[in-house]
Amino acid sequence: MLNKETSESEEATTTSQYEKMRFIMSWVIVIVLSLFGIFLMFKLSTVHETEGNYWKSLIREQFPVMVGLPMAGLGSLFLTLILRISTGPLEFEAGGIKFKGGAAPIVFWLICFLSCTFAIGFLWQK
Repeated sequence: MLNKETSESEEATTTSQYEKMRFIMSWVIVIVLSLFGIFLMFKLSTVHETEGNYWKSLIREQFPVMVGLPMAGLGSLFLTLILRISTGPLEFEAGGIKFKGGAAPIVFWLICFLSCTFAIGFLWQK
């Protein structure tokens, strides 16, 4: 009887520590992604200081591809992580299909990313 109670107590402690570590690491990833995005925007704003016109012209001509798509991916990941942190595991149903477990965040990220890329493509037509 004592072994069973001790085992349950150790399991609860391990689960609690696991959830706490997951929470902390999720916030670390969110902060790192934010800093990385800020760093990239800073580097792009100083691209005119480099020698040559290759990067400057490439960014000017292909801005949606060079900047928009990576930022859409980071933004989608940021949104997915924030929702995971604030509400717990993601689960949703779309068109009669239920997404839970590992599939839900992936499908949610994909929906966010595709909607961002559609908006970028729609707004950046020449």
